[in-house]
Amino acid sequence: MEDIILQIVHETARKILKYYETNGIGRLDKMSDGLKDISDDMVKQMLSAFIETADRAICAAKSERKGDGIRVHERNVSRTLYTSLGEFTYSRTYFDSDAGKIYLMDNILEVSPYERVDAGISAKLVNAAALHSYGRSATIVTGGNISRQSAWNKTMNTGEVAFVPEPSESTPEALHIFADEDHVSLQNGKKAIVPLVTVCAGKQPVCKGRNELTEPFHVHGYGIGKETLWEYVYALCAVKYDMESIPKVYIYGDGASWIKGGLDVFTEAVYSIDTFHYKKYMRKLFTGEVGSKYALKAHVAVAANDKAMFERIAHVVLEGVLSAMPEGADKTKKSESIRKTAGYILSNWDGIQNSKLPGVIGSCTEALISHILSARLSRNPMGWSKKGLAKMAMIRVFVMNGETIMPLDTLSWKHNDRRFVAADKIEKYEDIIKLQHDDICKDVKTWRWFEKDSKISGKTSGTKVVLDSLGKLKNVS
Repeated sequence: MEDIILQIVHETARKILKYYETNGIGRLDKMSDGLKDISDDMVKQMLSAFIETADRAICAAKSERKGDGIRVHERNVSRTLYTSLGEFTYSRTYFDSDAGKIYLMDNILEVSPYERVDAGISAKLVNAAALHSYGRSATIVTGGNISRQSAWNKTMNTGEVAFVPEPSESTPEALHIFADEDHVSLQNGKKAIVPLVTVCAGKQPVCKGRNELTEPFHVHGYGIGKETLWEYVYALCAVKYDMESIPKVYIYGDGASWIKGGLDVFTEAVYSIDTFHYKKYMRKLFTGEVGSKYALKAHVAVAANDKAMFERIAHVVLEGVLSAMPEGADKTKKSESIRKTAGYILSNWDGIQNSKLPGVIGSCTEALISHILSARLSRNPMGWSKKGLAKMAMIRVFVMNGETIMPLDTLSWKHNDRRFVAADKIEKYEDIIKLQHDDICKDVKTWRWFEKDSKISGKTSGTKVVLDSLGKLKNVS
């Protein structure tokens, strides 16, 4: 093994000096790329040597393998994976066992059967896919060496991940909960609703005209019943805060019934209408030649909390619009639109009045939907499968909460696969490899490897001088 490492280091040093001799000092980016290719190739050679040496140690442990019923079936079977070093190839032994044919080395390396991409790259692809399209993610992570289909596969194969907030060191004066939904196109031409709930402890100014939420976290509700969703939100809040010590809870939304359902779980909460939706309906109702005449009076009625006056104004607008229109389908449609718009404001009257309370910080539900969900799920023309939408909604919200998909998350689906289980006593072979590792590395810290005579013959060169100098270094930590 020592000779192999010396050979790799010697050859790498020769390549580096040859590169410098040929190219000299030039553009930094060009030099960096050239030398990186050389160093990556050295690391791949060393890694391959380490793995193949470990594999030979397993083959040499004949008595242990015999006791476990593991027999050599075929040696030097190559395997190629895409890793952070690019394409990487190594050889290992194919064994027969009572569980079937297995690659012990693959299981020790936690490399899944039939995979072309290692878990580290898989995790990077999934994290990137939470923010970008699958094609763009493959380009960012691998420079286009992996297809968008592979990025999709890795995303779909990622196990369940769930955000759990860290307990807060302080108790906020109030808890603010924003709820809204994104409407996402499915491949069958229909729309799917993806609820989003965001919890924060308030807001703070960033610069003029811009604020940010304090300690926010997000929960998506795709495929979850509204009661279960709100109970889950409450459970996360209870993990982060002492809920009994928080004096006020405010829920903000557009008036949808599932949002008001949060009041059944947060029983002391105050519901406030999202002012964006309230203003949109007010503009829609009091527009045109007739409606615009009564807009000021309607706003005064809302400000004065005079619901009866607002109803009378809405009725006058309805009568005025209908009297000015000829009979027909358009008149019926307009009548239904005015009644529906006025009904929205009247049914959310208490929420509108609550939006004026001192503790209310104003709603930002539309901005949250746009930033957290729409930017990935619905902003660009695309159609999702139900499975793909469920998986991406989960991963997107997980990543937007500041979490990271880990390599093991992309392998979790295979942990119960029979082919992924090497042997009941795989730890025994890991210990055998560890003994070999300790024996190989015992002289590394003193650089004794480099004090041996070089097996490479020839006249003295710059590379040999470099290696000789390395061998003379003592107590290098």
